[in-house]
Amino acid sequence: MTAKITKRKCVLLDADVVIEAHRISIWQRFVDRLQLIIPSTVIHDEALFFSPMGGGPPVDISLKAALQGGQVIELSATYEELVSLYNIFDRVFIEALHPGETEALALMKANKVEGTFFCTGDGHAIQALAMIGMSTYGISLEALLISIGLKRKLKIQFNETYFKHNLRSGQQNRITRQGLA
Repeated sequence: MTAKITKRKCVLLDADVVIEAHRISIWQRFVDRLQLIIPSTVIHDEALFFSPMGGGPPVDISLKAALQGGQVIELSATYEELVSLYNIFDRVFIEALHPGETEALALMKANKVEGTFFCTGDGHAIQALAMIGMSTYGISLEALLISIGLKRKLKIQFNETYFKHNLRSGQQNRITRQGLA
């Protein structure tokens, strides 16, 4: 009997994770083992190239080709969904978020990606996830790799300790209203 291989997790990826997955040569394994959702801003404006390990010229990331090939799903937040997110945070905090992170968080808040995990290595984005009450839907790149049977040495912003630290900070911010409008 042949076992049916299914994608185990649906993951919304931030640009930094897309770039790192390409840089450490695991992108194809992501595509094969996960259902990947990527915000429009990340596909069209942010995750365009990466610098290979060991140096050399930047290498193009072809997310548009992955989208056309059905390897990733593109989602866009509406103006109203973005405004709804902006209205939660104070100006200083929202300005610390990159456009792709903002769009991903708006999608999470609007429940457009129900049951999906958000994967980022950006501390402010991780905190924001906790501040909108969605801590349980965050996952570090390290934890994501382990969940699909991969183990890699990663930059600090992608490890579980960093992720949990920022989740705790975001949860504390939510309680004290720091960074909230």
